[in-house]
Amino acid sequence: MIGDGSDGIGITQRELLIEMRDDIRALRAVVDSVARDQALSVERRACIGRVADTITARLDSHEKAILDLQRWRDEAAGAIRLARWALGASLMASALMVLQIAALISHAVNPAVP
Repeated sequence: MIGDGSDGIGITQRELLIEMRDDIRALRAVVDSVARDQALSVERRACIGRVADTITARLDSHEKAILDLQRWRDEAAGAIRLARWALGASLMASALMVLQIAALISHAVNPAVP
């Protein structure tokens, strides 16, 4: 009851404090929940940052490996070109030697052939 003698329904100070305490506890629970969510968000962001750093490091190492492979490919292509040239020169020398041997054999068989 209200203390002034009127017939209105009132709330005592004690009841008001109890309700406020319940509201404050509910608010504290909400604030704690938000704080936990924010802490989890910070932790997730840190985890994502670590994962991103790992991915970046892997990409950097892959780029370096690709550059090494390209350098080796270029060196191998140069070596193949040199081997082809050497093979061509060797085949030419072999053909000339065969012609020279054929000329020597034909000169030995028939001395009139120059």
